[in-house]
Amino acid sequence: MEQKVDILYITYINVNEVGGSGSSVRPQKMKKAFEELGLNLKILSGQKNQIRKRHKNLKEILSWLDYNRPEICYIEPSSGPIYDLLDIILMQKLHRMNVPIGLFYRDAYWMFPEYASEGKKLKIKEKIKNFIIKRMSKRDIRIIKKTCDCVFMTSVTFSRYFSFKNMELLPPGCEIQNHVNYNDKIFIEKKELTYIFVGGASKNHGTFLTLKSFEKANKNHIIAKLIFVCPEHQWKKVKNSVYKKDYDRWLKIYHTCGDKNLQDLYNKADIAILTAPNTEYRNFAVPVKIYEYISYNKPILVTDCYETEKVILDNEIGWSVHDNISDVSNKLIYLWKNQKEVYKKRLNCKQVCVDNSWINRAKKVVEVLSTIKTT
Repeated sequence: MEQKVDILYITYINVNEVGGSGSSVRPQKMKKAFEELGLNLKILSGQKNQIRKRHKNLKEILSWLDYNRPEICYIEPSSGPIYDLLDIILMQKLHRMNVPIGLFYRDAYWMFPEYASEGKKLKIKEKIKNFIIKRMSKRDIRIIKKTCDCVFMTSVTFSRYFSFKNMELLPPGCEIQNHVNYNDKIFIEKKELTYIFVGGASKNHGTFLTLKSFEKANKNHIIAKLIFVCPEHQWKKVKNSVYKKDYDRWLKIYHTCGDKNLQDLYNKADIAILTAPNTEYRNFAVPVKIYEYISYNKPILVTDCYETEKVILDNEIGWSVHDNISDVSNKLIYLWKNQKEVYKKRLNCKQVCVDNSWINRAKKVVEVLSTIKTT
């Protein structure tokens, strides 16, 4: 029986589960935004490592397409290459049906193996794994070029690594939080400022740099407290090399995710922080957490990774420093001494949140794909 479907939405997550990482948060937010636009969605979900479940879902969608044609197709893939050949067959079938296809190209870890390895010497098995991933990722690029009408990119810098015929920007988005006071008219000087970090715990996420910077800034007396939210298994891996008992005076560690669980933690914070090391990969990345920070009305302190820094400085919602302990700690001290500047930056967050909403991201996908003429 034929159904009217505006969008065939292909994801690589289980859409009914609460997402924690950026790779799962984004597909959930885009789904919600499409629905809020009043669009009728046909959804293909299922994690690619849940092979049997995803394979079954793929077969059902392929059968459904024998009798139905969606207006457009939008794909939010996961990190890494496509595993199931039926995913490729599905893209090829949609292309033959002249369904305009848009795909968000999430990342290119495969181009930067040193990012995942954190500079460690790789074992033979890991080298073989990286080789296979690279070959599969190059195959995916060829498939995308043949089947997709538009490839959406997170940043201009990232797009320069590729030669897709039609590329459009589609960075992460923001969401107005009903419990957040975006129109605070009162400035209050505080004894110390509280920062929040939500993300991964590892060298590549700047954990060592962050904690050492706070240690230095708080050397004489506590001026900056830190709420550090990360996956528990990651914290266990780095704790012995980055943590000191004395940090408990200003550091609180949490292992949680999801808007509902993070609300209280964000409400306690004055400033969000993302002090990632400056690398080639980080210079083109635009973390979804940056826009989550904006959604919670938090001005942001970042290191000078190009695209992240550009978002912060162009919108006047925070500060950028070099990725070293001295510069970060000095900025922590400066902001403690100049708290009115923190208040002024926070006042800019609401408009930036509205301008960069997930709804606007979803609208752009529909507008771009609806104007594509397939033959």
